[in-house]
Amino acid sequence: MKQVLIFTYLQRHLKKFIPLINELMKTDGIEIHLLLMTQEERQIAQANGFPCCMLDEFTPKKRNFDMDLAWGLEPLINAIDAIKPDLFIAIEVNLILRNAIRHCKQKRIPNLVIQHGTPNRLSVNAFAPFEGDLFLAWGEFTREFLVRHHVDPAKIVITGGMPFDRTLSLAPDRKKIAVELGIDPDKKWILFTTQGVGAGNCPSEEEIRTGVVEVAKEIKRYPDCIVLYQVHPGQAVDHVREMIEPAENPDACVIKYGDTEELIACSDAMITFFSTTAIDAVLLNKPLLLINLTDDKDFYPFTGMGAAFSAFTTEDIPVQLGRIIHEGAALLEYQKKAASYVSYGNDGKSRERVLRIIHDVLQSGKM
Repeated sequence: MKQVLIFTYLQRHLKKFIPLINELMKTDGIEIHLLLMTQEERQIAQANGFPCCMLDEFTPKKRNFDMDLAWGLEPLINAIDAIKPDLFIAIEVNLILRNAIRHCKQKRIPNLVIQHGTPNRLSVNAFAPFEGDLFLAWGEFTREFLVRHHVDPAKIVITGGMPFDRTLSLAPDRKKIAVELGIDPDKKWILFTTQGVGAGNCPSEEEIRTGVVEVAKEIKRYPDCIVLYQVHPGQAVDHVREMIEPAENPDACVIKYGDTEELIACSDAMITFFSTTAIDAVLLNKPLLLINLTDDKDFYPFTGMGAAFSAFTTEDIPVQLGRIIHEGAALLEYQKKAASYVSYGNDGKSRERVLRIIHDVLQSGKM
C-alpha cells in the first residue's frame, strides 16, 4: 500500500484539491493521509467525507491561533516522520512548506508542489527558490516566470490548472440564480469579484475602495446593467456595502454567493483587480476589465494580448467600464490564445495529467 501525504493550510487550498483527493481515494493500492491546519479545512474535509488529521495530533505544543504557521513546522515534520509517505504533496510553498520539502529531500521522500495562484513579483517567495522534486504548473505563463527566477526547467511540468477543469464544464441556470439573488435576469450582469488587501499592499485598501465605488457610481449610466459584487472570502459583505454608499443607491447587489465560478459563467462581463477569477473569465469567454491602480502593469498578460481591458487610473474606470459593456465582443477572439497561455489544454483533463504524474512517481519510487 503506497502512502500519500497531502498537506494544506488554507480552506481555499483544500477546496482546489477536492477533485484530486476524490480520485486518489478511489484508487486501489493508495492510502491517503490528509493533514490539515485550520478548522475551516476540517469542516470541508468532513463535508466531503474525507478522513483527515490535524497538525495538533503530531505535537504536544499548543498553537496560539488557528493558522499559526510558526507553530506548524514542528508538527508537520513530525507527521512526515511518523507517516513515512511514499509521496508528499503540497500546494505552492510558504516558510513551513519550504522546510518540509527540504526535510523530504533529506529523507529521500519524493514530493510534488502544485500551483495554486498566479505568480507575480510580490509572490515570488511562494514559487522560488524551488527546492522540491517537481512543480506542476498551470501553463507556459507560470513556466516562464519560474525560469526567470532561476527554477530548473527540468523540474517544471505543465499540466493545466485543475481548478479550471470544473470551470469549463459549468452550465448553471441563470434564471434560478436570479431568483436566489433577487435580481433581474434580463439585465446585463457585470460581475465584480472583490479582493482584500494583497501582498505588498497590492491592491491597497484605498485602491480597492476606489475601484469598487467608481464602478458603483458609473453603473447608473447603464440602466440595462446591474453590478454584482461577489465578496472575497476574506472580506465582509457589510464592508463592501459600506464602500459603495457614496454612489447613492446604484443598481448593485453585494453578495457572497457560494459558487463564484457559476456566477462568472452566468455573467455578461466581469471586473476584478488581481484575482485568479480573471483566468476563469477568460476561459469562459467573458469580457474582462482589470482594475490595476498599482505600479505593476503586467500582473496578468491579458491586456497586452488583447484579451482584457485595463483601468490604470481612477479616470480610466468609467471609460473602460463602458468598453466592456459596449465593446466586450472585441476581446473574445483573443481570449482563447490567452487562456492557453495561462492554463494548458483547457480540455477538462488537467486532473488526469496530475494523477498520471502521481501514479508514475508511486510506481517508480522516484521523480
